[in-house]
Amino acid sequence: MTNRHASSRASSRKGSQKYNYKEQPLREVVSLRFRQITPSATVSLNNKLSELKEKGEDVISFAVGEPDSTTPEEIINFAAEKAREGKTHYTASSGISELRQKVALKYSSMTGKEISEKNVIVTPAKFALNMAVQAVIEQGDNVLIQDPSFVSYPEIIKIAGGKPRYFPSTDSGSPDIEEMKEMIDERTKMIVINSPSNPHGWVASSSDLKGLADVATDSNLFVLSDEIYEHIIYEGSHISILSMPGMEGRTFVVNGFSKSHAMTGWRIGYLISPSEFAGYIDSYQQHTITCAPSISQYAALKAIEETAFPENLRRTFQRRRDLLHSILAGSDGIEFRKPSGTFYAFPKLTNGMSGEEFSSGLLEQKKVLVTPGSGFGPSGKNRIRLSFALSDNDLEEGARRIVDFLK
Repeated sequence: MTNRHASSRASSRKGSQKYNYKEQPLREVVSLRFRQITPSATVSLNNKLSELKEKGEDVISFAVGEPDSTTPEEIINFAAEKAREGKTHYTASSGISELRQKVALKYSSMTGKEISEKNVIVTPAKFALNMAVQAVIEQGDNVLIQDPSFVSYPEIIKIAGGKPRYFPSTDSGSPDIEEMKEMIDERTKMIVINSPSNPHGWVASSSDLKGLADVATDSNLFVLSDEIYEHIIYEGSHISILSMPGMEGRTFVVNGFSKSHAMTGWRIGYLISPSEFAGYIDSYQQHTITCAPSISQYAALKAIEETAFPENLRRTFQRRRDLLHSILAGSDGIEFRKPSGTFYAFPKLTNGMSGEEFSSGLLEQKKVLVTPGSGFGPSGKNRIRLSFALSDNDLEEGARRIVDFLK
């Protein structure tokens, strides 16, 4: 008996050595789920821009993913007034009722479907993406995302234990429905769509959405629809896939105020969830961020009524899009297609350079920052993303530096 106990203690000491965290390399301590997350290309570039500006470099950035305007004064004043009234405490975990009611009314009118405030969870938009995916995806499930698409989609899916799969787009940016159908198997659970699209600028037509909805209903899939650029459209109009037949009960909609009302720093948006998921998602929020920031919620309550600012912003971006196109379209080495929405263009390089090579050389030689296209999917290897959410002067000077570099 004594020998067995001694042997057991020795074995325990030997086994415990592998859990001596002080002696383990950090990469062996961090969870596999976290180790496989790729840093955001867009956030990393913004960090790089800040470093260069601190050094006094004359850098022009086409990498920024936010409007260059300030939040409208009336929204700021309304939020400040609510703060002075004492609205600085926790709210209900799913958000203030007034805002949820307005969101429900907006989408009921937009889609023709009956949306209740019980379906609405007020939360930062990127967190809404995370919660929608986590609510559906089990370990090993796969999720279909469009190529190209927002850099965070595949990482959000991986964090949830899922496997991202890119389905191709046509030359116009529309999803290739037939190719997508071939990718569906028994572990496919969800399709993620983004219209208007970052980075391509594609705006979904009714025909596009009907094709996607038919696939979702035929294959019993959920759809996550990111509609954050809803108000920034130049050709076409915004249609939510939730309005398509059979999509209630299987569609998660993410939207917010960051892009339309220049409110990126307020970190406020919302998720519209199928009824059977809403309570569980609310519980998840309770144990993570508790609730969205109270003052930001009141700012959003004012913003949802403000329609003049988004329209003025849209017109500004359209003029800048046309200016950028007029400078770059005739240049050798780049193929520039006007985006139909968002404040991004996704031109193709035809000079043999990859997006990484081009971006690196452009920054080094011309002090212009652009985003390599590879972060947005396999089709972006020979592309760059250009944001035209910068001043007219910087846009024109930066575009001319790009032309000089192409020469």
